[in-house]
Amino acid sequence: MRRAWHACAAYVGLALIATWPLARGLSRDVAWDLGDSVFVMWALAWDCEHLLAILQGDFSALATFFDANIFHPATLTLAYSEHFIAQAVQVLPIWAVTRNPILCYNLLFLSTFVLSGLGAYLLVRELTGNPRAAFVAGVLFAFAPYRIPQSSHLQVLSSQWMPFALYGFRRYFAVIGEPGTSQKGWRPLTGAAASLVALSLSCGYYLMFFSPFVAAYVLWELLQRRVWRRWTIWMHLGIAAAAVLVLTVPFLLPYVAVRDQLQIERGRGELLRYSADVYSYATAFSEQPVWGRTARAFPKPEGDLFPGLVAMLLASIGVATWRRHEPVPRTAPVRILHRVLLAASVLHVVAAVAALLYRRLTFDLGLFVLSISNIDQLLLRAAVLALIVLIFAPGARVRVAAFMRARGFFVLALLAAMWLSLGPAPQALGRPLDLIGPYRLLYEHVPGFDGLRVPARFAMIAVLMLAVLGGYGAAALSRWRAATPVLLALSAAFLAESLVVPFTVNGTESLREFATPEARLYRPERAPAVYQALAHERDVVLAELPLGQSDYDVRAMFYSIVHHGRILNGYSGFFPPHYGQLALALSDVPGHPGTAWDVLRASGASHVIVHEGAWLDEQGRHTSAALRQLGATEVFRDGTDVLMTLRRE
Repeated sequence: MRRAWHACAAYVGLALIATWPLARGLSRDVAWDLGDSVFVMWALAWDCEHLLAILQGDFSALATFFDANIFHPATLTLAYSEHFIAQAVQVLPIWAVTRNPILCYNLLFLSTFVLSGLGAYLLVRELTGNPRAAFVAGVLFAFAPYRIPQSSHLQVLSSQWMPFALYGFRRYFAVIGEPGTSQKGWRPLTGAAASLVALSLSCGYYLMFFSPFVAAYVLWELLQRRVWRRWTIWMHLGIAAAAVLVLTVPFLLPYVAVRDQLQIERGRGELLRYSADVYSYATAFSEQPVWGRTARAFPKPEGDLFPGLVAMLLASIGVATWRRHEPVPRTAPVRILHRVLLAASVLHVVAAVAALLYRRLTFDLGLFVLSISNIDQLLLRAAVLALIVLIFAPGARVRVAAFMRARGFFVLALLAAMWLSLGPAPQALGRPLDLIGPYRLLYEHVPGFDGLRVPARFAMIAVLMLAVLGGYGAAALSRWRAATPVLLALSAAFLAESLVVPFTVNGTESLREFATPEARLYRPERAPAVYQALAHERDVVLAELPLGQSDYDVRAMFYSIVHHGRILNGYSGFFPPHYGQLALALSDVPGHPGTAWDVLRASGASHVIVHEGAWLDEQGRHTSAALRQLGATEVFRDGTDVLMTLRRE
């Protein structure tokens, strides 16, 4: 346990270095950018306030939990995107003391690195019995290159519960296999179930994506330990599964209601846009100093998936150095035939990989032209040839069985995650491949998958499996006399090719049609004066102009933490049907004052804030003047921020 704490302390130090200079301004600067990160802070504040109300006995907060204050008068708006309830539970004590959403967010952000490292450390230490290898695996998972371009997506970074869940199941099977330890198995099994609940409530993608891998891992443990006939184990697993469902399903019901309400379904074009390309795994994040300019095989949204050379090297060593303990039967008379069939199977796999990379290969052999393009057929033939070898070669069966017990699950899970990340129609360099996309089956037949738009996020599962295999590789290297400096050097090299230094804080992008907002946020007690003035009003239904521009809408959401009113603005994964019409009607108040006024009155707005400085011309000042002429009353002004009340009829 002491070594685990030492590893955790090391991950804390590495996280602070990797995200420097964030640590200098934990309570005021925002990790990465002021886009989706601001949305997450609003969601955390909403969740924390409702959780505190419930803990204080106000159970009416349960009924309104998902009726967040955005997109008024729409309901269940928290379910338009991730709800972040698990993260809110994590940070609730700090919120209760500070009411600082920036501090809470930054601490959660840093904790994803630390806990991811610790979880991978515990899992790989359990698998290998080697603390040094486990530490390296923690580095590979916690600071993987994939995490950096996802820095504004706290839900994607919250993958730390994956290794904790697998670790819990691993410990359960290790304990339950010992005589007289049935009762002791409940503790790790409870931890595994709690980790799955935390993961599912942290990220809807991981709820859908990781669950099949957990089931496969449990089955793998049952088979390799030969305990699948013990009914007590099935009873334990059934109780754990039921507990996970009971604690998870209630949080899914609002999403079902929203899906029916809005008729949500991600189209094929959107899925293809956010699926990985084969060449995404050779595409590094553009801001990474080592590979950002050279490993840019095929840039696309959510497509910066290059895992780093060090991780691939260690994983390759981990696969290649597995040990076989069982004696291998001799089958000399047919050994040559077996080798020929196995060579043919490997050749088909190589051809399939080549077709995967180049789509089509053509060879003019004189008598005929050989064309290689159908990856499905090549893999099927390879599988048939390999199956023949397994059936008629006992030695091959022993080797495969030994490999499956040692590394098999993690290798197959790595390949499956990468394949699924390619989406419903796998592509290479943006062009279709003749390859089945298993994601398509999930999209068409498993409820919930039609509401997800980023198949490429399966890459985080691939990162975990690569880290585990890398841990096995580090364990093999640790047998060397100079293992410690070698492993430290490899870890340092991995961090060098993964991290972006200095880390971005308060990032913004220049806007074309509006003035770029200030590159910082203010915690509630130091919020702009216009929001402090609004906090004294009652029954606030606020429209902030400009409305419909995401950079301004997300700040309107954030500062609603100050006044606690309902707002017409909003930003999320989905938008209610009325929002587009509302944004259009309020896009040019001076040009169409009557339409704008009618829409504001119909929406139930009681107050309007006009950010006159948001426009590049005099449109902001003209907007305030038009509203005054229509009957709005200016009650507060702070520079170019104007607060108005609307006449009630």
